[in-house]
Amino acid sequence: MKIKFMPQNIEVDGNPEKSLMQIAHENQIDIKSICNGKPSCAECRVKIIEGTSNIPVPGKEELNLIGTSYFIDGRRLSCQVHCYGSVTVDLTEQMGKTNTQKKIKGVRTADQKDIHAKQDTFILNDSQKDKK
Repeated sequence: MKIKFMPQNIEVDGNPEKSLMQIAHENQIDIKSICNGKPSCAECRVKIIEGTSNIPVPGKEELNLIGTSYFIDGRRLSCQVHCYGSVTVDLTEQMGKTNTQKKIKGVRTADQKDIHAKQDTFILNDSQKDKK
């Protein structure tokens, strides 16, 4: 089975045990992801333009992240898609992405700055009592 990445027009051998993201990275094809395949960021969306019958429908976890866009335009999370036949993947949306500064809850990065919470005291006036 072959996986073709567009618009680069790169064709590689597929493996049903690996996700599209894994296959792309093994072949030096950049697909951006913050969560590294955990499915929690939805940054690795790609559009399957041919061979949709060769991939299973999205699972509950993937649908929770991509919502109805799958039903509208066929975009999928590359970290969740496993191919069982030849497919063509459009990476145009991925190519337009710059490195994002989004942070995933519970994940620390090396350049994370100290964040300090400011504690305030609120004094509530009970003006209704004063009027009685």
